[in-house]
Amino acid sequence: MKVGIITILLFGFAIAALGQAEPPQFQHANLIIRNTSDLAGEIRRIASEKQASWTVYAVPSIASDQQMCCFNSSDGIITSCGCALEKQNSGQSIRNFEGGTSAHLEPRPYFYVFLRSEAGVVQKVRSHSADCPIDADAMTVYWLGSQRAADSVAFLTSLVGATPEESHGEHFTDGAILAIAYTDDSSADQALDKFLAASEPSSIRKKAAFWTAQMRGKAGLEKLIAVMHSDSDDQFRAELTFDVSQSKQPEAQEELLRVAHQDQSPHVRGQALFWLAQKAGKKIAGAINDAIQSDPDTEVKKRAVFALTQMPEGEGVPMLIQVAKTNNNPEVRKQAVFWLGQSHDPRALDFIESVLTR
Repeated sequence: MKVGIITILLFGFAIAALGQAEPPQFQHANLIIRNTSDLAGEIRRIASEKQASWTVYAVPSIASDQQMCCFNSSDGIITSCGCALEKQNSGQSIRNFEGGTSAHLEPRPYFYVFLRSEAGVVQKVRSHSADCPIDADAMTVYWLGSQRAADSVAFLTSLVGATPEESHGEHFTDGAILAIAYTDDSSADQALDKFLAASEPSSIRKKAAFWTAQMRGKAGLEKLIAVMHSDSDDQFRAELTFDVSQSKQPEAQEELLRVAHQDQSPHVRGQALFWLAQKAGKKIAGAINDAIQSDPDTEVKKRAVFALTQMPEGEGVPMLIQVAKTNNNPEVRKQAVFWLGQSHDPRALDFIESVLTR
């Protein structure tokens, strides 16, 4: 791809003065370098200009071993990565670092926050890791260099919930919370605590829970477990089971098992069973079977039956057959037979045939 001319306007200082962070790998960018210690003020000054533009700066990353970029693949193998600022980039994802460009073979300890502004308003928030090539589509891009993490978190916090969801505010808020969660600073933890509070709108709480699980490690999981124990909103706790299931910490499975056995809400117990089955296979077969046999709520039993269908490689089929044969609740037996019929597993078909030919 032909690289566009990058116009660099130096305002009386060298790039070295910007600190350790290098500018992103730009293509087709009119790059303007500005030195500032007033991050929020500079962003507002840039936003007040009539021309649409992007502002980008670097802050410490809590997950420098991960790449946040738009990945291209062929036959399941990643062949390249790179994002376009003016496109939706639906292929953007986070992956473990597998070696960067020839110039940067090791992960760098910072990431970039990108802000699109026009007519006085910040319209989009995006985050990319330092090794992600960026096509700016001939847009003006202001590079502010390395910035204090706390200043970035404070500005991003001011954006959360600022745009109505019916005006694409959901994606805007998600982008701001992701950038906060990706930041290696105690101010990010404080901001996420605020967004998780019961007083916040449900849409903000959900995004904060998701990115806390994804980015904040063991401390983040402990935070979510505390919310799971104390929150009175059954629907939020049910959705929180998914976030807990996404944590890479071993304590996540223990918490889901506790919820599956002990939560006061049948809906929450059922959701915990579902995500346990998705994540742990044979290891939690006993917990699912306990729910089928012992939970007092028929709907939870039926949810547990469905959870068996989510176990990998058909591992749940023998248990479904056993439930269909022996469970003393006719609704549960019926549910087991239904899901056996959906499985197309030869063992299931043999069982169904045996029932029909008795």
